[in-house]
Amino acid sequence: MKKILIVFTGGTIGSTVRDGWISPSQKSKYLLLETYSEQNGGVEFDTVEPYTVLSENLSAEHLNKLTDCVCDNVGKYDGFIVTHGTDTLQYSAAALSYAVGSSSPPVILVSSNYPLDDSRANGHANFKAAVDFIKGSYGKGVYISYRNTDGNVYFHCGTNTISHREMDDCVYSLGFSNYASYDGKSIKTNNEYTLPEISPHGKLALIENPQILVIDSHPADSFDYCIDESKAVIIKPYHSGTLNTASSNFCNFCKKCRKNNIPVYAVNIPDGVTYESSREFEDLGITPLKNTAFCNAYIKIWIDISNNTQ
Repeated sequence: MKKILIVFTGGTIGSTVRDGWISPSQKSKYLLLETYSEQNGGVEFDTVEPYTVLSENLSAEHLNKLTDCVCDNVGKYDGFIVTHGTDTLQYSAAALSYAVGSSSPPVILVSSNYPLDDSRANGHANFKAAVDFIKGSYGKGVYISYRNTDGNVYFHCGTNTISHREMDDCVYSLGFSNYASYDGKSIKTNNEYTLPEISPHGKLALIENPQILVIDSHPADSFDYCIDESKAVIIKPYHSGTLNTASSNFCNFCKKCRKNNIPVYAVNIPDGVTYESSREFEDLGITPLKNTAFCNAYIKIWIDISNNTQ
């Protein structure tokens, strides 16, 4: 019989609607275990709750507690399921990926698009898929288990999950390529998917304010950003990995960052032939992070800044 540690952290999956507001509920989180146990078996659950928070309020303190909790219990369980809110799901998945590495027992984050007592909620399906993944030993390392609107549950590598699209609660991986899928009956892995190799960092000690300036690309940006306190800049380019390198404002901004020894990164840059505007990246001191999702880059840079600060 498999033994799984359930790590409750709050979020919609552990909430209910009261007086017109969604807020954490002690009763809701155990509904997952009760519903699963009534319909299934073959697994033993232990539970722990390092904190309870709506995920939009996620902080360094929460991520440190979460990675501490999982790292302290690696070797004691066949797998871990972390219940989490959807808003910052990708950040916690990346943080856990670096903490435990790619060879750990499976750590699967599950969330819900609606509170569990809502008939539209996918939380129960996400949880069942995660349990079946661990029971079947389908992989190691960190994943997100999430049912999209097509009715299938997909397993996303913890460092390859992209930010939510606007007004869309579906979860996607880079290139829309998933590690595995689940139709409610069986899990099918993608034989062409190559999981990244990540050495375990161990417990994280993230500082509360990493001073990372994040810039979204949009036309007519003045690039009049204050960088006095910045330790790094991450630019989110247009969908094709391009930036407005023809803009004197942008070029002057990059030169100012270089003068102040502030690294500038561009995420979501595809491999292969790209547009001529990208020729200027090297001269402007921009480091292109190829095939790297923003949330993954943000966490990795946060870890690096924290390690260099302490």
